[in-house]
Amino acid sequence: MAMILGMCSCSESSNDSKVESSGKTSKSTTITTKPDIGEPPPLSYYFERSLRELESTEILGFTYLHLDPRESIDDEPNPALDLFERTYDGKVSYYMTTYEEKYDDLAAVILAGREPDFISINDMDLFPECAIKDMIIPIDDYFDLESPLWEDTKETADKFIFQGKRYVSIVRNEPSYVMVYNKNTIQENGLDDPVELFDNGEWNWDTFADMCIEFTNPAKDKYALGGWYYEHALMQSSGMPLIELKDGEIYNNIYSETYAEVNDFMYNLQKNGICCPKHENNENIRDGIEGSGIGSGLTLFYPIGLWTLEQPPSVTEVYGDVSAGEVMFVPVPCNPESDVTYVPSKPYGFCFVKGGKNPEGVAAFLDCARYCELDGATEKITLRQYKDLYGWTDEMFYMRTAICELASENPVFDFSTGVTDDITSVADEVIRGTMNVQEQQTWTSIVEENGGKLDYWIDEVMDSMVW
Repeated sequence: MAMILGMCSCSESSNDSKVESSGKTSKSTTITTKPDIGEPPPLSYYFERSLRELESTEILGFTYLHLDPRESIDDEPNPALDLFERTYDGKVSYYMTTYEEKYDDLAAVILAGREPDFISINDMDLFPECAIKDMIIPIDDYFDLESPLWEDTKETADKFIFQGKRYVSIVRNEPSYVMVYNKNTIQENGLDDPVELFDNGEWNWDTFADMCIEFTNPAKDKYALGGWYYEHALMQSSGMPLIELKDGEIYNNIYSETYAEVNDFMYNLQKNGICCPKHENNENIRDGIEGSGIGSGLTLFYPIGLWTLEQPPSVTEVYGDVSAGEVMFVPVPCNPESDVTYVPSKPYGFCFVKGGKNPEGVAAFLDCARYCELDGATEKITLRQYKDLYGWTDEMFYMRTAICELASENPVFDFSTGVTDDITSVADEVIRGTMNVQEQQTWTSIVEENGGKLDYWIDEVMDSMVW
């Protein structure tokens, strides 16, 4: 997901770095709401009481995405940006980067003394590394997480504590992965409807495995799972991340019984050859295209983020005809022995860059973003866009809401890609081992080979910190 930044126009700065700006301001206004006596004050009352005194109303962000997929249509402003403009006469500009170069580019602008004010961390690959390398600052001095505006985010924010301090301002939780499928494929193969299984409390590893095994037929190039992410999705569905932040420290969960159980499940499932073999496609996914095989009936499930369906029909047609109701998704299935559906999750959240010129301005902007999230303004525009531009059905809206609620209630945040490159590399071997089509390994052998490596690299990080 992109940052909440609204429609932007490009301009070139004097230092040759591309900067984009919201490009418009308006007269400062505030929400004026007086609660009725004897009734709980509305949220707008608390928002107005929390307005900040700003020395500057301009803030500078850092992102690799040009536009927010939650942006409104028909030239209406993004709700958060609009509220920031109306309330503070605020203006948001940002440095542009790329997904691949974002960390190096961020380090470069900081080293050059051209620090942005804030960055998004919703890819889970910049934190806690940016805190370890002293590139971001704690948020504790800028938000009251006991206030009505922010209290619902405190539990998640506490999962992003490092060395006793919170570093991430959470606007909302989002699912990292869902199981996308084509309804025609389900029907043509005589399989149970995953939505009905979910509604009946029967969508779990067992029912999922039965469907995958029944569907798979290598002779017909039919494989139940495709894409890059199925191992990550299934491991996190156990309710435990491989690399966890707990009490401000980094933990390695490779030795847990929970991970042994989920990986034994994954190992036995792949023994049936359900995963599309990348090594037969030059170590690439089917046709080199995300979602390929779903629309053609050759792939049953495609674990991926919701972002893949938050695009125009010309992009999503690989999954099928969205507007015709062919495409659907469900959460990653849960352990049948658990009464909880854990959701692999990521925060829609932001960090304050060390050396940024206007952290108080960023806090004001995020107050606006959080207010719009709770008020429903952002959601209304999102749903309108998804229906009018992307062809989403009511069933998709229903499931999106259900999964997002589960992501708020039972999130799993895995920091495997957010600490150091060494930890990321070892964790990738661990996560992919039991379902590796070419060189499948037992969980016991994976732990023996990699447990000590993870311990070593985590100890290196923690020993380097000044407590």
